Amino acid sequence: METEDLRRLLNFAYFYLKFRPRTKKEVKDHLLKKIKTRHWSTSEVDLALKKLEDQSFINDEAFVTWFVEQRNKSKPKSEFAIRRELRRFGIEQEKIDKYFEKNLLDEESLAHKALVPRWKRLKSFDKRKRFEKASRFLLSRGFSYDILRKTIERLENR
Repeated sequence: METEDLRRLLNFAYFYLKFRPRTKKEVKDHLLKKIKTRHWSTSEVDLALKKLEDQSFINDEAFVTWFVEQRNKSKPKSEFAIRRELRRFGIEQEKIDKYFEKNLLDEESLAHKALVPRWKRLKSFDKRKRFEKASRFLLSRGFSYDILRKTIERLENR
């Protein structure tokens, strides 16, 4: 049987989950912030999280899949950078490793996809300056030197 506090917490969580998938840690932090102002019990938060997991509203494995797909579509980054972001979202290392064991990323194509829109602006610079700027951009996205060198060469030779 649900208490009134639990029902309210679930409503806060449902609203929070309405906009995009969330990790268990994100939802927990959100609910803990809500109960501070209302002086509810933290045990209610644990009950709410359990109920949300049972209803499949929270699923960290599905979040990893969703996040990597979204990241590769909109703002391509290297596996290293994506792993770091997922850890910040509170995903356990074991779940991240499991995902990347099954789903290998083609980092060369991701680096190419990330750099192509920027390349048009870089064309006006001399070759050395263009390489520096493109390198800095790709390094900020977590790509290795080897991959960024291949990507820049590929774009230079087009």
